[in-house]
Amino acid sequence: MTSDIAVITGAGSGIGSALAVELAGRGITVALIGRRRDALERTLALLPESSAGLVMTGDIAIDDDRQRLIRKISACVESAGMGLRYLIHNAGVGEPASGIETMDPDGLARALAVNVTAPLALTQGLLPLLRAAHPSRVLMVGAGIADRPQPGTGSYGISKKALTRLFEQMQVDFAQSRASEPDVALFQPGLVDTPGIRAHLEAARRCGLPHVDYLDQALADGECRSPRAVGEAMAEALTNTPSEDFAGATLRP
Repeated sequence: MTSDIAVITGAGSGIGSALAVELAGRGITVALIGRRRDALERTLALLPESSAGLVMTGDIAIDDDRQRLIRKISACVESAGMGLRYLIHNAGVGEPASGIETMDPDGLARALAVNVTAPLALTQGLLPLLRAAHPSRVLMVGAGIADRPQPGTGSYGISKKALTRLFEQMQVDFAQSRASEPDVALFQPGLVDTPGIRAHLEAARRCGLPHVDYLDQALADGECRSPRAVGEAMAEALTNTPSEDFAGATLRP
């Protein structure tokens, strides 16, 4: 196995899967995290033959699952003598609603658990490994909707706004002892043609939301970036961007 490992949440499809392929192609072992083993196995099958990948199933919204994943990652890293060089918080959820009166509080709670609480808890749990692998990096995947509220997009937008604030807090706190802490950056991928955006589009259509026409047109005109292009840009940012340009930065493709 290679000396560096990257942990990627939401690695079963879309951007997470594409990023795993790109990082594996650069000689980095990838730990694929997601709820569905079949989806993770499909990503694993896409990796270059000479690369190494680990499938780790779990629901990062659940504390017991997070702790189990942290223990498994720690055991793999330590037994193989690898360094946890990269931690990528890519997983994201949030169902649209027809309006504030129909936004499900439980749905918002899950969006916050996946999009905010899990990145905090996983970073905390893996921080000793990230410190030991210094220089290491944490990358959070944001969303433009966090700063552009639109009808019916509350759960996703609110939770991604909170993720941005978590990124800012981590950067401030880590800066106090920069010598051993990981560099943290926020990546804004823009509109990407993923299974997630298509599922969102269908849910938004059922809710009669006004941005459906925009998304339909953007997909039809090929204006959405491909997961592969975004994965390439993220891999480049993680592996080749100088520390002074990465730490605390908001990065884009």
